[in-house]
Amino acid sequence: MDYKKSVLIRANKEAAFKALTKEIDEWWGKMDYPVENKGDIFTVSWGEPWYQFKVIELKPFSQITWECVDSNQIIGDLKGVEKEWVGTKLQWVIRNINDSKVELSLIHQGLIPEFICYDVCSTAWDSFIGNSLKNYLEKEV
Repeated sequence: MDYKKSVLIRANKEAAFKALTKEIDEWWGKMDYPVENKGDIFTVSWGEPWYQFKVIELKPFSQITWECVDSNQIIGDLKGVEKEWVGTKLQWVIRNINDSKVELSLIHQGLIPEFICYDVCSTAWDSFIGNSLKNYLEKEV
């Protein structure tokens, strides 16, 4: 029951990979350090709310997995969500369709319906992946 989302994007695999390693601030939140290697730790923030991730898998142009190692999740008046993502894994897979199109998939392992934030978080992911990330990558084409 992990959260899953896939989207077809008019972009090449190099651009999609770059968006998930060095350009997160262009489509999601402020990124403190670009990802270059397995083991890298980076934080994505929106002021007071933030998530810290460790890169646990890195296969250039095809797959990257982040593990949430700390967080200060703030969602309106929802209580008990601050550390809810800690220990979850975000597995991004880039599948080349052709020279100008990729399928980008996210499995957020551990983001399950039992989480307090599940409805808000899954809806937000749908928007960030299906709109923000897709639109960002397609404007580059």
